[in-house]
Amino acid sequence: MILVPPITTASQDKSLPNYEEVSKNAAEYALCANSNLYFLKKYGKIRDKIKGIIPWEAWSHLVEYLQLLRQYRFIIVLKSKQIGATWLTGGDNLHLALFLEGANILTLSKGEDEAAEALDYSHFLHSQLPDFLRVPLGKDQSSLLSFPSMHSRIRALPSTEDAGVGFGGATRVVMDEFEYHRYDRQNYSEILPPILDGGQLIIQSTADKLKINTLFKEIYIAAKHGDNNFYPIFFPYDVLPKRTIEWYNSIDLPASEKECRFPRNEKEALETLKTRAFFDLDAIDSMYSDVMVPLTHDLSNKYRGLVRIYRLPVIGKRYCLFTDPSDGKDDPHATIVINAVTGEQMAESHGKIPADEVAQIHDELVRLYLNAFNGYEINATAGGHFDSKIKELGTPNQCHRLKTDGKLDNKLWGWWTSKAIKDKAVRKLEEAIRLRQIIPHSKECLDEFSRFMQPEGEEPQKPRGGQDDYIDAWGRVLLLREYIPLGEMIVESFKYG
Repeated sequence: MILVPPITTASQDKSLPNYEEVSKNAAEYALCANSNLYFLKKYGKIRDKIKGIIPWEAWSHLVEYLQLLRQYRFIIVLKSKQIGATWLTGGDNLHLALFLEGANILTLSKGEDEAAEALDYSHFLHSQLPDFLRVPLGKDQSSLLSFPSMHSRIRALPSTEDAGVGFGGATRVVMDEFEYHRYDRQNYSEILPPILDGGQLIIQSTADKLKINTLFKEIYIAAKHGDNNFYPIFFPYDVLPKRTIEWYNSIDLPASEKECRFPRNEKEALETLKTRAFFDLDAIDSMYSDVMVPLTHDLSNKYRGLVRIYRLPVIGKRYCLFTDPSDGKDDPHATIVINAVTGEQMAESHGKIPADEVAQIHDELVRLYLNAFNGYEINATAGGHFDSKIKELGTPNQCHRLKTDGKLDNKLWGWWTSKAIKDKAVRKLEEAIRLRQIIPHSKECLDEFSRFMQPEGEEPQKPRGGQDDYIDAWGRVLLLREYIPLGEMIVESFKYG
């Protein structure tokens, strides 16, 4: 498959904005047009986080990859991390857009940041080219590089539910780190049919040992058996010269993480790590019968449905509340309110909003639930903003800071949650679920409990790409309950079911 037709003279298209520069360098232009390898070796420059701007390095695995990109329409790559694959596809995407009139290229990445980075690689490579190669860009757009004189474009999008819908007539689609795409099957089913009529599909990714039955693994294994049209490529950790066995042994990661990121062979990359659910799934299944539709309440309306009230407060009862804040970008916040005696969930707040708004919700819920005994995490940047707002609001009845030794620091507020405290809170939640000592009313939190896992030989953890905000908030509100001042109430354990 030759995507770029041979070009022998640069004087064929006088409409090129850089026509005069191209004409002066006609032979060199033709060499670049006819060889993606020559183009990148001679003029490719990339950013290195240590060395700065450096020439693109023609490592043997990348040279092989470039050659295969011109031979096969369907390619799937199982790879180690940080071997230059995304820079390479960014460079070859640019090569197509510069030299193939009408080229229409799409890259799908795990998320918005990854999509922006993939497009930025092509943009940066273009910015470093000499004038005779640097075809002028069209209107600057965050997800698109266009070259009006060539009628070509490179688009980069995150893997959303409808990504790829209506993207017909693609010259090439690159699905980068496909194992980690949330909507992998939906995107693949949209993109494959138009590609079958012409065009190229490249799927590349590291493998995730915590996931089973993924589309990436299915396609790769089928390709190895000759059961589909894909040409399979495997790049182990040591394709880079510096990656010796000593380098591998020095990586300070759990074995499963190391095998995910830097596989030594295909078997190691593709086998799935043995895991088990950390929480008692039978107990969780029984708790789904207590799921409730939230009450209609002013706080729910005020905060766009993020606040959910399940039970209203009752005079004479005592309540506990804990918040795991967020900055409103990557992770959602979680606030849990429980009856301090029975462990029944009274309310929650959950979603991606700025820390000061989370603090406002926290304060209003504390006051709604009769000055509930409350605490909050301050570890991350969001925690600092949250803490400042809580002080400004004068939120009452706060628990002092919990120290690693289990005692409270009576001079400070806000919990700095160490690994020891977090582990203790998760274990307490596990016990409360197993003994049915809590009554959650939120389906979303039960769903999160169900997905929490413990890989063999490792610590309990959320699935890759998943969340554990509900788990953090629930575990710590149960831990917080133990520190309600004596004389104000008696904490008892109840077993349900």
